[in-house]
Amino acid sequence: MSDRNFYKKFFAVTAFAIAGVYSAWAEPLFIGYYPDWGKWHKPAYTVDKVPYEKLTHVLWSFITPNTDGSLKGDAADDPSALDSMVTLAHNVGTKVIVSLGGGGQSENFVPVASNDELRGKFVANLVQFVADHNLDGLDMDWEWEYNPVPEADTIAYSKLLAELRAALPEGKTLSAALPCSPYYGKFFTPEVLVANLDWFGFMTYDITGNWDDKAMFDSPLYPHKGYTTWSWEETRDYWKKRGVPTDKMVFGIPSFGFQFEGATGPGTDFTKGSAKQVPYKDIVANPEWEYFFDSVSVEPYGVSSTGYVTFEDPHSSAVKSRWVKDNGYAGIMVWEVSHDYIEGTGNPILDSIAVVLRDEPTTAIKTLRPRDTRKVRSAGSFNGTKNAIKVDALGHRVRGERPIILLDLGGKR
Repeated sequence: MSDRNFYKKFFAVTAFAIAGVYSAWAEPLFIGYYPDWGKWHKPAYTVDKVPYEKLTHVLWSFITPNTDGSLKGDAADDPSALDSMVTLAHNVGTKVIVSLGGGGQSENFVPVASNDELRGKFVANLVQFVADHNLDGLDMDWEWEYNPVPEADTIAYSKLLAELRAALPEGKTLSAALPCSPYYGKFFTPEVLVANLDWFGFMTYDITGNWDDKAMFDSPLYPHKGYTTWSWEETRDYWKKRGVPTDKMVFGIPSFGFQFEGATGPGTDFTKGSAKQVPYKDIVANPEWEYFFDSVSVEPYGVSSTGYVTFEDPHSSAVKSRWVKDNGYAGIMVWEVSHDYIEGTGNPILDSIAVVLRDEPTTAIKTLRPRDTRKVRSAGSFNGTKNAIKVDALGHRVRGERPIILLDLGGKR
């Protein structure tokens, strides 16, 4: 079959197949990725610690293909923890999906997806795995580690996606984690994505890192010249122009930050090669950080005598969740649910997102203690907290052009 005929066939088969599933979303999706390596954390983060009642979907990460089309991963070798997750999640009405691939773990996709026989075997194994473990769908997270991406790899991705869609039973979802910018986004075929996916999970994080000339913001809502290289707003505009419906767009909030040694704030030089991911729970436990908030991009950050950290907190996460909800986008996903888990406290970032997406009844404004006071940087200058633009606890702006939320969950967990 020619590639052209392939696309015609699968567009016809799948265009209606996802309509019934997708039209069922009554409220914004709230998706959390669970790392199967969480059991090795100290203390261990196991499936019983996931706040299922806060989420609409939890995504087990990851399963990948072996070169023979069989399944590789902790859940493939021993599915007992995954089965426990399914029981816990389904008991509170939360769906469980397995994510396929992951950054640094996608090397076997090309040889498998490029071969008709191996691709068919991989698809059959996945569909059987979904049935055997009562899963609610699959999430594609095939991430290329090279650029440019050969056209043959793009075609292989499209064929695998379409064949998965066709093979999954009715009522099972198919989604994908996708790059937020054109750097990798240009190698995906939007017509194939739209025809086969229930939602698009845009990875609106890792926007800065060692590859940048300057230390920038990691997940800005809006662009801010000199401080950002990309943003959520630009993600929406880019993929909308490529034909992706905005009501299928899910935006990613990181529960981690990027720490840059030698930097003195956003838009400054840093020690090359020093950028590293730091979980939110470790950032807030470090007394060395002095915290600031950029009200243009809606980004908190910290500065110390040795460096700079860009991250998300409950305040910025609530504002971004309100932006998603008010604009009718599909929802929020968080990478990942262990990064903001604090023993005895819970998940502050996840809690904040849940409050906003569900419009839970709280209008509290937090009174900042002196050690929590954050200066507000806007348009490149320090304005101080007296000019902070407050919004209510659900992210509704009170006045001004850009919202800054000071959120108190009132003991909600």
